[in-house]
Parts: sequence; structure tokens; C-alpha cells
Amino acid sequence: MDSKVVTNMIEHQEMLIDTLPAASQPVCHIAFGVDNQYARGMGVTLFSLLENNPDSYFHIHIFSNGLADDVKKKLLTLVAGRALAMTLYKYHSGCFDDMPCIGRYAKTIYYRIFIPLILKDRVSRVIYLDADTLCIGSINPLIDLSFDNYTLCAVNDNKRARATLCPELSLASGNYFNSGFLYINVPLWLERNTTARLLKVLNEKGDYFRFPDQDALNLVLEKEVLLLPKKYNYIYDIIANKVNHRPKLPADTVLIHYTGKCKPWHLWGSGPLADLYSTYYLRTPWQSEPLDIPVKHKEMKRYAYVLWFQKRYSDSLMWLIRYIKNKYFHAGTAK
Repeated sequence: MDSKVVTNMIEHQEMLIDTLPAASQPVCHIAFGVDNQYARGMGVTLFSLLENNPDSYFHIHIFSNGLADDVKKKLLTLVAGRALAMTLYKYHSGCFDDMPCIGRYAKTIYYRIFIPLILKDRVSRVIYLDADTLCIGSINPLIDLSFDNYTLCAVNDNKRARATLCPELSLASGNYFNSGFLYINVPLWLERNTTARLLKVLNEKGDYFRFPDQDALNLVLEKEVLLLPKKYNYIYDIIANKVNHRPKLPADTVLIHYTGKCKPWHLWGSGPLADLYSTYYLRTPWQSEPLDIPVKHKEMKRYAYVLWFQKRYSDSLMWLIRYIKNKYFHAGTAK
């Protein structure tokens, strides 16, 4: 891909903070692709990463369509007193207009596939994380990991996803990795023209994909990925489980990835892993920002169940009534 085209994708670049020591130290590069809606989630992810890796040095690269000033202030408050660097990159509006728009997925999902091209002169490796991830352990083993012959490292998705998507995409390996955690070998990504190959597949088949960027990554990189243990991307879909579900979280888990529509910052997303998330959330500059309330009738129904298990029976009945009104009489809120 033409380097001038990639360079022109970035409208503005800003070093928000750089307190890294002058002496040569191993620096772990972490990248996010977010908009203002997901900035809060990214903040919690970042806080949890720093809390559980106090002796590591990080350079955080944030790719967005522009972050609000109050978000930047919160980020600076969050990292105050830490030895790290943080750079913001704002994509030009319209950069992704021609990319497939599928279902509930915003076009921020495509930000990640250009990250290696934009960072190519600064890093040889970068870890991309989705903003609905929580770090609860050390990532130090990743810093020393050798994967010179692989374009990236990733973690297999759950059995249900593999059983559905491998046949659909004709993935002979039987593997289908989740794109919420990508450990990218930048030089090899460039050498193999990976972004161009992904764009070609997206242009040809994107309209038929369930998960556009993720499906393309699996098709293009099926034989170029080193699969890591699930502790680096422990996938948990809150809404796919009952309200009282208590997952058996492996003791060695490092990264929890809250996939699916329901996120731990949603009031109807209650449960042990949502509670764990809250212990971090309440220690960030976003702590005064209330969790999202239900808007759609299915969310209201789920929240009514949550309140019932919390023994808040009158509140539960109130939300059950709201659910009935919204579902059957379309009263006041979105279906």
C-alpha cells in the first residue's frame, strides 16, 4: 500500500504525555482503536493494565476519529505519576467510508488493520486490545515471546464460534481467532502486504461476513498466526449466560474480553465478572459516570432479572412493567 496514502489518513497526531525514563528500557507498545463512545471502556482497560503491570513501561497508541477534551483530561488523570508515553492519532473523516458497514459494528473495527502501517517507523511489535477488555494479570511473558516467523499472535475464539465460522469461511485448520487481542509482528506484517490483502478480501467478500474485520483476518492469516493460550483473551459473553451464572475463571487468566452486545458498564450486565470489572471502574476518573441504563425491551427484561437476584424486588417489578409496556405497547423508548 502506498505510504503516502497511509500517512494522509492521519489528520492529527498528539503526544499526550511522555514520562518514560531516558535510559534504554524495554517498552511494550499497546494500541487501541476507539471513538468517544468507547473511550470509557478503554480507560478502564488501560487502568487495569497499569495496575497489574506496575514494573513495565508502556507506550499507549490511541487511534480514533477524535477524542473529546474531557476524555483527554481523564486519561491524563488516570496515568498521573506513571512512567509511560501516550500518543493520540486522529484519522481523517471519511477514511473508512468505503468499508463494509455490517450490523452493530462501527467502522472503528477497521482502525486496527492500519495500525502497523502507521507505526512502522517506531515499533517492531504492538499489542492491539479491544476497549471491552480487562487486564487482571502480568503481560510480561508476552514481551519476551519469540514469534519472528508469524505475522501475529492471537487466541482462538470459543468452540461455538469455531464450529460455526470455520465451515462458513472454509478454514481447514479448524481454528478461528478473536481479533480483540492481536500481537502484531510489524515488519512481517509489512513484508507480507497484510493490510492490502485484508482490504482485497473485505472488498470482495465483506458484505457476506458476520464479523467483517475478524473474518478477513482469519481468512488472510490462517497460516500466519501463532495461537496463544486463552488466558490472553478469555472470552466471556455476559448476555449469553444466565444472570446468576458463575464462570470458572482460570487462575492464570491475564485478559478478560467481554464480547457480545452486553458490556460490564451496562446495568443489565450484572454477574461475578461484571462485579470484578466494577472494582476497577470505580477507581478510574470515570467512576462518577453512571452505568448505562436499559433502553430496549430485552435490556429491561434482563435488568429486571438482575434486580430480582439482588433481592431488590420492587425495583425488579418496576422494570418488568417497563419491559412489558415497551415490548407490547412501545411506550416511550426504543424496542
